[in-house]
Amino acid sequence: MHRAGSRSAGGADTLPWASRTSPEETAPGPSVHLPEYLPSRIAALADEPFDRFDPDDLRLLGDWLETAVQRWPRRRSLRLESSRHGKHIDLRATINASRSTGWEAMLLARSRPRRRPRRIVLVCDVSRSMQPYAAIYLHLMRAAALRQAGIRPEVFAFSTSLTRLTAVLSHRSAEVALQRANAKVTDRYGGTFIGRSVGALLAPPYGNALRGAVVIIASDGWDSDPPYVLDHALARVRRRAELLIWLNPRAAQAEFRPLTGSMAVALPYCDLFLSAHSLAGLRQLFALAGAR
Repeated sequence: MHRAGSRSAGGADTLPWASRTSPEETAPGPSVHLPEYLPSRIAALADEPFDRFDPDDLRLLGDWLETAVQRWPRRRSLRLESSRHGKHIDLRATINASRSTGWEAMLLARSRPRRRPRRIVLVCDVSRSMQPYAAIYLHLMRAAALRQAGIRPEVFAFSTSLTRLTAVLSHRSAEVALQRANAKVTDRYGGTFIGRSVGALLAPPYGNALRGAVVIIASDGWDSDPPYVLDHALARVRRRAELLIWLNPRAAQAEFRPLTGSMAVALPYCDLFLSAHSLAGLRQLFALAGAR
């Protein structure tokens, strides 16, 4: 079982309990450059909490998210691709290139494992306590759902039960997609059962989608289930997922401490624990997740 360390792997900008430390220290990866072409109206609200955004702001932010979700973690594939600095010698390409030099191999063609985007599984809490933030997280889920060919996403919402939204959020019209999502989630803005909802995610037919995936759970951690229910479910998620990220918009508050039963139970399983309560917070999510 992986347990959280006291030092964040995400640097000074993350929360003090933000991530699960790895057994080995790793060198920082290359910087991730995010799309900067933000509407000036949204750029001016970079540090504003999402609960202060009006519908027009949310629509503009949703448009930006469709571009930003291209920065997701990637995995090494068994397939190879050409690379000047690859570690593998590509014999076929080397022989083909030697045709122009009388079949003398003047240069060795090289290749490297192709990197493919990891599957993304997004799970959003739409209970009453998350109402101010549910809309923007649904926009994030829709942006992921539109990239079926790349990250093969699965997106879900829950309050008292789990609802799959991958199909309805794939509609090209943001307004239609969100209307259909709201209609399908019949228990939104009600109570919260995080533990049993995460447990339902592990059951057929969704459980296999977690293998090697990046799992992102957006919730404030207020749970009507006993903490051990979530503890048991997250232990199983952790064994299947490559990366587990928890977004809690209330974590941005200075007085916040992860002391509620379910939140305290969840932290040891999280690779990253972020607030993502603002545009700046979402950009931090893309930067940290994309660098993994």
